[in-house]
Amino acid sequence: MGLCNAKPETAAGHTQPLTQRALRSTGASRTEPRAIDFSSADSSKWSFGEINYDGSYSYHIVPNFEKVEGSVAAGLEALKANPSVYDGLYYQSNVTSWPESQQSYTLVRRTGSGFTVRGQNGDGFTWVEAKYMALAPDVSVTPDAFTDSMSFHGESLGEPVCPGRGSGCADVPSLKIIGEVDPSDIAQGSVGDCWLLSAISALAEFDGTMARLFRKTPELGSMPHDGENRYIVTLWDLGSWSEVDIEIDERLCSRPDNKGLFGCTPSVDGELWVPYLEKAIAAHCGGWDKIDGGSCTHAFRLLTGSKLQYTFRDNGEGFLCMGALNPNSNTWEDLANSPHEGFRGLWPMPWPEVGGGGDRQLTLSPSDMFKRMAAWEQANFVMCCGTKSGSDTNDTDGIVDGHAYTILDVVANAGGTEFNMVKVRNPWGKGEFKSGKWDDDGPGWEEYPDVKDALKPVQANDGVFWVEMDEFFQYFHSIYLCAHDMRTMVTPDEEGELGSGSVTVLCG
Repeated sequence: MGLCNAKPETAAGHTQPLTQRALRSTGASRTEPRAIDFSSADSSKWSFGEINYDGSYSYHIVPNFEKVEGSVAAGLEALKANPSVYDGLYYQSNVTSWPESQQSYTLVRRTGSGFTVRGQNGDGFTWVEAKYMALAPDVSVTPDAFTDSMSFHGESLGEPVCPGRGSGCADVPSLKIIGEVDPSDIAQGSVGDCWLLSAISALAEFDGTMARLFRKTPELGSMPHDGENRYIVTLWDLGSWSEVDIEIDERLCSRPDNKGLFGCTPSVDGELWVPYLEKAIAAHCGGWDKIDGGSCTHAFRLLTGSKLQYTFRDNGEGFLCMGALNPNSNTWEDLANSPHEGFRGLWPMPWPEVGGGGDRQLTLSPSDMFKRMAAWEQANFVMCCGTKSGSDTNDTDGIVDGHAYTILDVVANAGGTEFNMVKVRNPWGKGEFKSGKWDDDGPGWEEYPDVKDALKPVQANDGVFWVEMDEFFQYFHSIYLCAHDMRTMVTPDEEGELGSGSVTVLCG
């Protein structure tokens, strides 16, 4: 095997004119964290519920806290008078028995932070949340029969919840299925499906891809409604390589302890496409256990129907090209919808023609692999990457072991400088590379303003970060490529009237 010795790329930035690239989704290049717009909120739809908790909380973006010395009663009045300004307030539960002059509380401003407390009865803190009930609270849902039978590793899940109906899930006035689609809409839940969510995040960069998957859902643009809602998601059956339509109800599974959703959460501003897509894929594959672990290329197959999936791995001497094409028979291996069934191995494969091609024996150095990645980015292909094997409870410099990430962009000579950069996203929606130089607020951006102007980093703990080429290959040893031009993932109106076609209802 020989290393490819192609000459270094000299052009700055992207290597093709942007007019040749597929249209990016509205939110793909967001420069500020997403926030909630309460300007259209109906004052009659607010409710204020108390939760006892142990003082711990989580968030996606650092919240804006306002600590106030004063009576809790006055704080509650301020919250109820300004629910569009504050997510809620919290206080030490026993302070209400103290003299008012000794009381204090903390208001949490609405900044789209994703602030969440961990409820536990009898603990020492109280959280009062301003909830907005966008939809009618009481609705009769015709079960899809799959949701109620869901379990995970033999454990029954909690009571399903309906978003937007006052259950604490997506209680915002801007509730919708698909809006400004954004790779950062995705935040992983309790299932080990980073392989799937990284692939979804990659597709979400392109305009129309998510709408295409939901194109058979009638009246998609005006959903959800006050009445019962059902959704149709079109995926690919890998046994027959044909499209299949999955119909699901509006309920989302809860954790076994009923403390939050089991799968992905809706976006901060109430987009619901992520949890419903994940639920439909779980149904399609045979249950939550069937999507706990897998490969990004398998997810790309389910979402696009393309067989042209490649896995590139560094064997210590360079990157090899592998996939599901059997070189002995020159046929594709038989696959199943679940990544745990059907062919699960990898054969040596010829390299994709885009970027330079090459036979099964070709091995590429990291620098030449970067040039291929830049070419694939320009060809509207989508990519993910994987870290070294291990437990996702461990990390190295913020990069999680045994974990799949999305590659959102590949830029050579960023801003006309010598820096070759890769934009990466963690499907957890948080947790970033602790590189120092190119952290969201790292010194590299001020030292090299041309790089900052070209790449426009966002300062938020949203899981998205930039990394230099050498550092990228130091931490990521597997690259996953879907060699499918995303321009073919057209919007629904290019496919015909919404709601046409037959439906296959999967019920467990």
